Amino acid sequence: MKELFDDSILLDVDKIAKELYCKKSEILGDLRACFGNEIFCLDGMVDYRTLANKVFSSEKELKKLNDLMFRPIEQKVENLIDINKDKKCIIIDAAILFETKLYKLCDYIIWVRADKNRRKKFLRKKSDLTDDEIKIRLEGQNIKIKRKLVNFIIDNNGSKRNLRRQVEQIVQEIQATQAAV
Repeated sequence: MKELFDDSILLDVDKIAKELYCKKSEILGDLRACFGNEIFCLDGMVDYRTLANKVFSSEKELKKLNDLMFRPIEQKVENLIDINKDKKCIIIDAAILFETKLYKLCDYIIWVRADKNRRKKFLRKKSDLTDDEIKIRLEGQNIKIKRKLVNFIIDNNGSKRNLRRQVEQIVQEIQATQAAV
């Protein structure tokens, strides 16, 4: 739905984290020190599935990963915002928005919520995870929402048409607010 925002860019924090895993040798070293060789493939790259199963099944392990990754993620997002400051709209897609300081970079916060069954369906569709792996991820993510900071809520339990209608309405409200300034 990024296309609804003229001259915009989408920053997908999950992809940014994976890029950091691939390109930053010091992060790979820290991951190896924290979690051992078992989270690495034979080619030396992170086995995301193994890492996810490990960290989403233990609050302690997830905290270790978060402590290791949050600051580099924040720095990368801040850098990408700076590089793209000429864009009219920068969209940050981040489940960890409130656990990091990324929410402080936002003019508007839109919470897209879906019930557990819908989230399971999304995960099943975009990955080859087993039902047990999906359950571990959903239960282990422990996503925190600071509701008082949320400007808009989108209910993503309906049809794509309904979702699009909600997004279009929010875009109109944001554009009207910006035009008034």
